[in-house]
Amino acid sequence: MLVSQDKESFNNWIHDARSLPILHMVDKIRVQMMEMAAKRKIDAALWDTPYYPKVQKIIEKNLQERRSLAIRHSDGIKFEVIESMKTYAVDLHLQTYSCGHWQLVKIPCKHACTAIGSNKEVVTQYVSAFYNTEVYRAAYERNIQPIPTFDMPDPPQPSDVLIKPPTTKRLPGRPRKRRIHSRGEVDHAYICSRCKQTGHNRRTCSNPPQNPEGF
Repeated sequence: MLVSQDKESFNNWIHDARSLPILHMVDKIRVQMMEMAAKRKIDAALWDTPYYPKVQKIIEKNLQERRSLAIRHSDGIKFEVIESMKTYAVDLHLQTYSCGHWQLVKIPCKHACTAIGSNKEVVTQYVSAFYNTEVYRAAYERNIQPIPTFDMPDPPQPSDVLIKPPTTKRLPGRPRKRRIHSRGEVDHAYICSRCKQTGHNRRTCSNPPQNPEGF
C-alpha cells in the first residue's frame, strides 16, 4: 500500500485519539491543534529574524559555504558554479538550479547564493515569501476557540460494550457446491488418460483410444 509521508506523519500525531469514540476523537484532535497553534503563535512572536529560524540558519549556512566556490558568467542571468571540478548551472531569472534543490525548497542553495552574490544582489529576495516571519505569524493569527465538554458523556469502557455478531439470513435456492473463482483464475484442466484430450476423463470418454507410439 502506498501512502504519502504527510498522511503517515498525521496518523502518528493522532495515534492516541484514533482509538476513541468518534466525538471524543474529534475533540482530542481539536485540542491538539489548538495547543499546537497557540505554541507556534507564542514562539513566532519572539522571533527577531526576517525568516523562520530554521530557514534563517539554512540561508546563513549557504552564504558561508559559497565562499569556497568559483563562478563563470554567461549573460548576467545564467551562471556556471564550480565545486570540486564539477559545474552546476544556475538561472536567476527562472530561479532554477541544475540539481533541482532550489526549485524544490524555494531557498537558494550555496551554488545559487554564489551566483546571486556575484550579481551584486541580495539573497533574501530569492527566498520564498512563505518562509517570511510575518507570513508565519499571519498563519497562526486566529486561534481555535475552546469548547466546554463538561456535559459530554464519558467514553465507554471496552468492558461495557458488547458487540454481537451480525444476524445472517439463509439465501433462497440450493447452496453452491463450487466456489466462485477469482479474476484470472483458471479451472483445473482435466486430461483424459484414454484419448489424451482435455475437458473430460476416461470414464466419460467417447473418443477412440490413442494409439501407442510405434504402432
